[in-house]
Amino acid sequence: MHTGIRSYGIALPKYRIDSAEIWGVWKNLSKSFFDLLSIGERGVCAPEEDTITLAVSAAKMALERATISNESIGAVFLGSGTSPYATKAAATILIDALDLPKSALTCDVQCSDKSGSTALWMAAGLIEAGLIENALVIGADTLNRHTQPGMVLEYVASAGAVAFVLGKENLIATLEGFATHSHDQNDYFRTEGERFIQAGAGFYGWVANWGLLDHVVPAGTELFEKTGLKPEDFSKFAVPQKTGLRPLMTMGKLELDMMQVLPFVLTSQIGDCGAAGVLLSLAHILDFAESGERIGVIDYGCGAGSDAWSLVCTDLLPERRPTRDLVVECLEDKIMVDYATMIKFEGKLMQSPHRLSNYY
Repeated sequence: MHTGIRSYGIALPKYRIDSAEIWGVWKNLSKSFFDLLSIGERGVCAPEEDTITLAVSAAKMALERATISNESIGAVFLGSGTSPYATKAAATILIDALDLPKSALTCDVQCSDKSGSTALWMAAGLIEAGLIENALVIGADTLNRHTQPGMVLEYVASAGAVAFVLGKENLIATLEGFATHSHDQNDYFRTEGERFIQAGAGFYGWVANWGLLDHVVPAGTELFEKTGLKPEDFSKFAVPQKTGLRPLMTMGKLELDMMQVLPFVLTSQIGDCGAAGVLLSLAHILDFAESGERIGVIDYGCGAGSDAWSLVCTDLLPERRPTRDLVVECLEDKIMVDYATMIKFEGKLMQSPHRLSNYY
């Protein structure tokens, strides 16, 4: 392929909550699981922060780093499972917010946690076919706003956005191969009209990783077969990381070495960022990668399947590498809050729409 990544940008909530704060309220999980599942801190959305605001922030950073005219953007894809709208396209807001061409193909892509990866490869196909010059792709989610208080998922449900500008020129990494696998499996889902995500079969337990290997293993195996590559041909891998257990399961079944995977698992620092989760890990890898390195990506979306793909860093990466707003810097830029502040900020304290005052 001649298509690849020109630049990328990220956005994370500045507010965070420690798992101990959540445990202090519910005590619904043995503390021994915190280390096993890499449960630490997770993002808390500010009162006016949602999937779109995070997507705009990440996209602005990516466009600034791309050093191209906005008029050259031929497609804008927003991959998310938590759009503020049920029927309206949220991606059209990005056109106005970022002053992008009204002629750009604009749409939302909803494939659960792998929404961003699927959107990226859809856009890459348009570029590779010569239909457009450049594309802006964003994976963004606010799982925390859609997780019911008291649900075990509340310990990791987070938020974030990662944006990529794709094209054929001045690339920091070229896309190499792609494979996918999907079938219907409701491990997590949210039906029409419901705010909160449900766990399959109505409980957490083993459902936390139900479906993961059924999709990740076939997708990863097919990627190796299609490209003729072996696990050892990759220097680093970004893998599903809803909890710290998923990287271990993926790593073991695909015969990856722990140093290819574990240094890039960010669950304990930011939690599960949904469609931005694996892409955030990829951005972290690109922050420090060197030219010639081959990077693997395996993204999994509950009820949506798995996308597995590879990219190779170019000689331009060292000189175009970001010098500020690295993933590690954004992770460290935080304000800790308590549980009461979290549920207030995330709109989980429901008030009557007929209240005459906010103060009584």
